[in-house]
Amino acid sequence: MHNKKYKETYRELSHGTDMESATIIRNNGFKISERSDSWCGPGIYFYDIKKKAWWAARRKCSEIKKETGKKVEPTVLFADIIDIETDKIFDLRAYKDLCDFEEKITPLLGEYSFELSGMNETEKIIQLRSLFISYYAEKNDKKLIIGNFRQRPQPMYEHAIEFSNSLDMIFGIETIYCVKDSNIIENIH
Repeated sequence: MHNKKYKETYRELSHGTDMESATIIRNNGFKISERSDSWCGPGIYFYDIKKKAWWAARRKCSEIKKETGKKVEPTVLFADIIDIETDKIFDLRAYKDLCDFEEKITPLLGEYSFELSGMNETEKIIQLRSLFISYYAEKNDKKLIIGNFRQRPQPMYEHAIEFSNSLDMIFGIETIYCVKDSNIIENIH
């Protein structure tokens, strides 16, 4: 019996950033962010809604200005993920992937204790989710994580409420693509 490998392709995924970082990315490629407080832990984050990428770019520029006092311009980069084997994708929207995730993560809950002091309950949930998703992705050689997440209004960021209330987000759900291996990214522009 022939075991065919299935593949997926995602084109024109958008990534919001600042102009200086965009130049570096175009010249050198993407680097995995080590931020563990993101939806799926360390990775490179893309969206299939361009408006969300522009929102993320403006948020990043606001953070840079707050930290450095330097005003920077937002921009959006586009990239493709071509012919990635489906067994390298962890799709949080797929029942079979969630069942496998639960089966492999549940035993860890009794084996390890977690101390997340100094965080509110929401921060703890985000940190644990990021930790478990990253652990699962690494142990199972997942190079791309796809998930639908609820957009939380974040009033500290300019344009956040506007974006979360826009028609693009009518249901308040956004699809996030978290790349765990930068080698799967092609055609950066």
